[in-house]
Amino acid sequence: MKKFLSAGIISLSLLAVPGISFAQTYGAPHRGPVHVQKHITTKKVVVVKKQRWVRGHALPSHYRRNYVADYHRYHLRSPGPGQRWVRVDNQFILINSLSGMISALAAAR
Repeated sequence: MKKFLSAGIISLSLLAVPGISFAQTYGAPHRGPVHVQKHITTKKVVVVKKQRWVRGHALPSHYRRNYVADYHRYHLRSPGPGQRWVRVDNQFILINSLSGMISALAAAR
């Protein structure tokens, strides 16, 4: 019984020691309590996800309307038969006119 009681007291004291150590303040103890003010901002953050275009994937149909007729002006090669250059988010994408599959990518200059 005494062993059980002494083991319980020792285990409780060991459990209490880490809790006490978390309550300690770090830094100079002679300074006094530090007050932290929390500022809550009501600023709205807008996250814009940009699509990564990859060769072989299909370009969505609402992007296919922005055809580039003067591709030489942007230093792009002439499209092959059945292909067109499309401008999407400051990128030029060469697509197949019928299927919308991406053939090539180029950055805007």
